[in-house]
Amino acid sequence: MVPNRRDVLEFTGATAATVFAGGLAGCVGVDAQDTPDQMPAYIRWLALEDDGLEFVAVDWAALEGYVEDELAAVQPGAEEDTLPPEYDADPMIAPASEGLLEAYLFVGIDLAQYGLGRLLEADAFESAVAELLVIDDALVATGEIDRDELDDHLTGEPALEFIEEFERTGETDGYEVYETVAADDGAAIGVADDALVVVPGEGVDGTADDPTAVLEATVAVGEGDADRATDDSEAFAWLVEAAGDGDVTVGQYGDRIGAADDEGLVGLAFGSFAELADADGVVSSLRVEDAETSTGDFAALVDDPDEDALVTVLGVSADERSVDIDGERVTATATWTEPN
Repeated sequence: MVPNRRDVLEFTGATAATVFAGGLAGCVGVDAQDTPDQMPAYIRWLALEDDGLEFVAVDWAALEGYVEDELAAVQPGAEEDTLPPEYDADPMIAPASEGLLEAYLFVGIDLAQYGLGRLLEADAFESAVAELLVIDDALVATGEIDRDELDDHLTGEPALEFIEEFERTGETDGYEVYETVAADDGAAIGVADDALVVVPGEGVDGTADDPTAVLEATVAVGEGDADRATDDSEAFAWLVEAAGDGDVTVGQYGDRIGAADDEGLVGLAFGSFAELADADGVVSSLRVEDAETSTGDFAALVDDPDEDALVTVLGVSADERSVDIDGERVTATATWTEPN
């Protein structure tokens, strides 16, 4: 039986924050491939649904060398590290750290039932994942994807009883489409040379739409055949431009702010911060700068923001921070330095 990702997260809340607050600054990331005037690559997959969205984007290639050992050590019920309360109380640390853990567990736990639970392990797959994106109803892994390898894993005889067998059922926008053999409401998976798109079966973590239809819609957005969120909403585009470029980036927009954590695949906690409960949208990111330093960017749209309250919580755990409020636009930057 595959453990439930939500149950595991309940036992490991502090672990995610430990990854950043407890020593991520000790990790040297890969050289950045950023183009300042361009949006981050993950936005090609983001679309508004009922005027809202929620996402976690992870630059796995930048973080793998450090967080893989840290996250692989997560065990339900294990003793958690004791963290200073300011980390848990900081909207610039807690949601992004939890988002990183959630994306990692989605692969390790949710994808295990499809035979892909070790997808992030270099010695288990020839396919190499560079970036992960979890949205309301799908996971997207981009990088160098070996179609034949994935076909073997999906359509071959399941190695364990709980692993579902798939069959190739068609194609959409150049992606080979796979559906479960035994269940009509099972998962749908799309495989291309540079991306893997996974839509869990109906009813998983609050998803309800037909998985194949969701897969086709997600691929259409990714391939530019459907409207993207940054094109539909200037407000969301501003949030991404202001704070959306990090090694881990998380965001909520529209009706996803304050949504129950069992509605969709992502369960961020921005709405739990009283200072952000009335926000129309939030994007926050964390990035490794060098061996001693990590930085964070934050942007929110808040109607009639409480400046004193926001200044009190944003970046409260950081060594240096700056908060700026201009009308409804709230931005903050922060720096965390690892002691020598």
